[in-house]
Amino acid sequence: MFTLCLDLHLRFVPPMAEHAPGIVLTRVFEFPFPPYSGLAIYGKAVEEYPTLEGLQLNGVVWDLDRKVFLAHTVIVYHDEPLAFVAKIVRGWMVCGWGFGSYSDAYPEADYSSSAGGDETELDDAEYERLEVLHTLPKSKRDQMFNKFFKAMIREMSEHYNNLPSAYAMDKLGRLLEEIQPYVGAPLSDSGRLWIDTCREFDQLDSESQTAWQDKVAKYPSLEKVLSSKQATRKI
Repeated sequence: MFTLCLDLHLRFVPPMAEHAPGIVLTRVFEFPFPPYSGLAIYGKAVEEYPTLEGLQLNGVVWDLDRKVFLAHTVIVYHDEPLAFVAKIVRGWMVCGWGFGSYSDAYPEADYSSSAGGDETELDDAEYERLEVLHTLPKSKRDQMFNKFFKAMIREMSEHYNNLPSAYAMDKLGRLLEEIQPYVGAPLSDSGRLWIDTCREFDQLDSESQTAWQDKVAKYPSLEKVLSSKQATRKI
């Protein structure tokens, strides 16, 4: 048997950038043959809702010291309401993926997770509530979602993933739309506010940008928030 340490990069666009580091989960698999770049793996042992396309292995490397293969795979989610991100990540955790990376000094860890939760389908009212939750002021959202919102800001900041958007999320306390109804149409007030706030970050000097990153580094980690029992019930 051949051991594969596989990292899964989840990118949620927006607020993340499509080609920047995303949320990284990791797992160890055993193969009856040497894995190789381009190979796709498929099944419920890999993901909660498998598709025939499977997860494609990229950058497969043989580690001579540890006698294991290393690889990564990427999934990009587009236009998911921010409240759904927690449910999606937890779905991967239920399948045995854990926060971290094979590059973390190659720890001998149990990558399985006891995190679970109610994975039943959402009714229409709950779906509509979650779909717009990220656009509401934090005073109109529950405490658990606000913790998750801050954890997403910290995650994006630590991985330099779309820093202007992370800054705007932090300053405005919301994730706003910047969609124009049709070409040439003016942006909405909220869309203009979002763009202006993103540009504000780019206009900061490097010292001010670093000071902001130091501030959000004190926010709760995504791993801590999503692993808590309260989060399992709430988001």
